[in-house]
Amino acid sequence: MEWQEFKIKNGIRIIYKHIPEFHSVSTGIWIKAGSRFETEEISGISHFLEHLLFKGTKKRNYRQIKEAIEGVGGTFNGFTSEEATCYWIKILGEYLELSLDVLADMIQNPLLNETDIEKERNVIIEEINMYKDIPARYVFELFDETLYNGHPLGQPIAGTIESVKRTDRKDMTHYIRNFYTAENIVVSIAGNINERVMQMSVEKYLSRVQKKVDNAFVLWKREPAGPKIKTLNKKTEQAHIVMGGLAPSRFDRKRYPLAVLNTILAGNMSSRLFNRIREEMGLAYAIKGMTKHYQDTGAYLIYAGVSPENTEKAVIAIVDELKKIRDNGVTHNEMKRAKKFIISQILMELEDNLEYMLWLGEQRLLRKKIISIRETVEEVESVRSGEVKDMAGELFKAKNMYLSLIGPSVDKEKLMKAISSI
Repeated sequence: MEWQEFKIKNGIRIIYKHIPEFHSVSTGIWIKAGSRFETEEISGISHFLEHLLFKGTKKRNYRQIKEAIEGVGGTFNGFTSEEATCYWIKILGEYLELSLDVLADMIQNPLLNETDIEKERNVIIEEINMYKDIPARYVFELFDETLYNGHPLGQPIAGTIESVKRTDRKDMTHYIRNFYTAENIVVSIAGNINERVMQMSVEKYLSRVQKKVDNAFVLWKREPAGPKIKTLNKKTEQAHIVMGGLAPSRFDRKRYPLAVLNTILAGNMSSRLFNRIREEMGLAYAIKGMTKHYQDTGAYLIYAGVSPENTEKAVIAIVDELKKIRDNGVTHNEMKRAKKFIISQILMELEDNLEYMLWLGEQRLLRKKIISIRETVEEVESVRSGEVKDMAGELFKAKNMYLSLIGPSVDKEKLMKAISSI
């Protein structure tokens, strides 16, 4: 059996995979709370709270939290995405109860001390400023703003400097009370598990979490509205470009043909764009494609970093490759290589129990039915070349073309002409 599941009396869901040959166990508490659940007024609050929960509880100060885990050789961290917040610990199996104790304490009893809030407010503002100084990263925020214009999915996960400045302790306690509730929590565990200790511990440490209602968000209901371009003029050595558009959601089976399409087009060093843009034309060191999937929509993205004088040439070449794959499809050998690459990457990644815990937890939090590894492999293997060509036809059209760019001043009209020509 790939995993097992149960619920405790307040409805918190526990999903776990016992891997006895491992020494360690990875434990995560997942909460259905992320940037898409936020209003513009409190944008970034999920991420703000993720920082603050490591600052101390009614039971442990920040030093005691760190020393409890690191003092027995464990590691821990947290992250916030558009649709979830996760707090996790990786530790030797004999300390599983300790990891559940610490994580449960953090989400239920945070101090949210005013002094800590003010300190962390400054830290997050510096984090936002840091990302703005990394154009290869910040260009993705610009892309989301352009693609999901005016929708919570277009808000930066860390929020804005203005929203971080105005978010206060009252906002935070209200947010925890309404979002950190039993219906919205999943505990995911993978590794060397003592099942009796685990079951006893989750009841002991999490049964007091209050029930409320399932967290709701603003659905994405819009059709593509491109072509659109957003640029930020900045004196940089490279022009950083992200091109892409809307794509299938996490629940749409078309995400499998999209995965194959992305791999063939820009997913690795054998891809068409890597060969064309880097190997043949020598325009970019970095050229890569990726996909994102949410509960009601998704996105495909192509990133390239090029010399400013080569910006137009690179965009035209990328559009040319999109047209070729849309109009002519893909070869049998490309399909074979892409499927093997995707499946191998999934299987190798899940050999790490931390990755396995993350994979289980995200699925259980955001899906009614978990797609098993076997089903995933079968779905990828079943993708036909015609489906990949159809996916390219669905995505690669002018109204679904969006481009964000950070770099020296560019001729936006020429770039618009290039992406409109598709």
